Amino acid sequence: MRKAILLFPLALAACGGSSEKAAVVSLFDSGASPSTISVAAGAQLQFTNEDFVNHQIVSNDCSELDSPVLTAAASFTATMGAGPKTCTFSCALNPAAATYQGTVNVGASSAADAGYGNPYGP
Repeated sequence: MRKAILLFPLALAACGGSSEKAAVVSLFDSGASPSTISVAAGAQLQFTNEDFVNHQIVSNDCSELDSPVLTAAASFTATMGAGPKTCTFSCALNPAAATYQGTVNVGASSAADAGYGNPYGP
């Protein structure tokens, strides 16, 4: 019986949740890294402030990228909308700093995405 009890947590760990993780853009004192990233439609994209000053991500192309002010060590996760599309971003608190500007390439949406196709037939 003791063996079964010890193995049960291991079995649960092996069945764990989703292994998908959000794509990450880190904001360092030297700028955004990576400055260009590709993600699938509907994917999560996390911005993490690894800098010691505040940053705020904004995008004229994709409102889902607009973040609150990110203090040091804070993060913001955006869920990307339908694609294909190209989203540019920058830091609203440092708009002239080219190092905090970047591009998110969002892949094409699948037919399974909401708003596409007719679930009741042709």
